Amino acid sequence: MRLILYILFGVGGVLVALALGIVFFADDETAEIAPQTKSIEAIPSPPKAVAPNAEIQLADQAQSEASSNLSVQPDADAGLSIDVARVKPDGSAVLAGTGPAGATITVFEDEILLGKTTASENGEWVVVLEKRLGPGQHLLSVGAELEDGSTIIAQFSIAVEIYEDQNTKPLVALLPENQSEIPKLLQSPDDAGDTKEDTTAPTTVLALIAPRGLIWQDNALLTVSGHSRGGVRVTVSDSGTNFGDALVLADGTWQVTGTVEENRRQHVFEFVLVDNGGQAVASYILPVRPRDLQKGLDGSQLVIVNKGDALWRIAYRSYGRGVRYVDIVRKNTGDIRNPDLIYPNQIFALPKTVPEN
Repeated sequence: MRLILYILFGVGGVLVALALGIVFFADDETAEIAPQTKSIEAIPSPPKAVAPNAEIQLADQAQSEASSNLSVQPDADAGLSIDVARVKPDGSAVLAGTGPAGATITVFEDEILLGKTTASENGEWVVVLEKRLGPGQHLLSVGAELEDGSTIIAQFSIAVEIYEDQNTKPLVALLPENQSEIPKLLQSPDDAGDTKEDTTAPTTVLALIAPRGLIWQDNALLTVSGHSRGGVRVTVSDSGTNFGDALVLADGTWQVTGTVEENRRQHVFEFVLVDNGGQAVASYILPVRPRDLQKGLDGSQLVIVNKGDALWRIAYRSYGRGVRYVDIVRKNTGDIRNPDLIYPNQIFALPKTVPEN
């Protein structure tokens, strides 16, 4: 499923430092936020249908539904969940969920803060976005700053597709960080009126494969790891030459180790996901420069940027703290000119150790 980053958004005037980077309010008074990413592959795609007179009751309904059957607990340890996400055709939206009591809850798209609130004594929170989401695909995140100053981030992102047609209900889905899990559809253009999610409807599993990391075993053997969904085996070729294959584990992860030909000017890795019947169900092309591979010859693990990634999210996955993205920037000063702008298929070296503050 395609997820992160690739890339950014804003609203109103206060600097907020989260453990996942700097999130800020924009100083402008723009009434609408434009999408910051061209495509979100993981959004489920049911047929678009017009839902006439489907007016959404925002804040009141979100509060009442916070404990309804839409409830999702993405990370029990972190204690930050997204239970309700309601979006109107004009882009106005409200989110609700639970989190640590007294925590400052923030909703943001990349570096742009869209709204914030404080969780109640029983942990409930509701955020009404301060600006409308413009037509296109948006990827929202929810974070929380606890009373002790530590921060956490919800393990689900919120994918929203706003249509140009103001009569069509937006598509809203929860996208898990664990790419072996299935996105959860919260709102669809097919919804009649203001009905809740139909928990009886079958969920279509979209096959996908994405390489996530590289690490040298020695100067010739390279291991590629990644996530997939909807298949059982991964085969890998390098510029048309067989590289290796491996079974997909139960959690969707896989690792393939093969020999790298040293004299190639550029490697073009092709990853193919195969189902039980031997049919290819998904593929991924990854061009790799020799200089990118050389970054890992000192033993450093290499990370591959996927669509939807952000440096703070990569740091969070790797070290458990988003603010550690600064260490990744220092390690890759020649390749990261602007920490806010990274692109799919870029390859960065991760620091072997990260000093604690």
